Amino acid sequence: MNEIKIMEDCQVSTNNPELLCRSLGLPAGVPLFTALDQLFGSLLPVTPENQDKINVFLQLLMANSPRNLLEAQLIIQLLMCHRLCAKMLKKTSREMFPEIAEKYLNMAMKLSRNFNKGLECLSKIQRGGKQHIVVENVYVEKDAQAIIGNVNRG
Repeated sequence: MNEIKIMEDCQVSTNNPELLCRSLGLPAGVPLFTALDQLFGSLLPVTPENQDKINVFLQLLMANSPRNLLEAQLIIQLLMCHRLCAKMLKKTSREMFPEIAEKYLNMAMKLSRNFNKGLECLSKIQRGGKQHIVVENVYVEKDAQAIIGNVNRG
């Protein structure tokens, strides 16, 4: 596991910075603080207090193998959106006033829609905007039989 350490002076260190940059889809030699600040922006300030959260997000990000900074940023946005949606649903379930619960629920629904749009966008980016659709036609004569599905002859 390639974890980062954030010092009080906002210096970032890791045992293998080249591997971390490659795993995040970043060019080698990018200063780690700059890269993390670009990834997380104002969503999660790069501070020692947020080090554990950032490490969790980085592990989830690396599991998705982004090919470049754009994909990495989009994956982080999706993770944050999912996190906020879950938070709003939790607040909804604990709210005593129906009007406020409804507001939390509406926020959760908007976040969920945005999460789905973000997934579609990421998918489109990863496949280069190309779609592959297979259409197969099967003609069956009157009083004939047909098998629909994959048929393997052994």
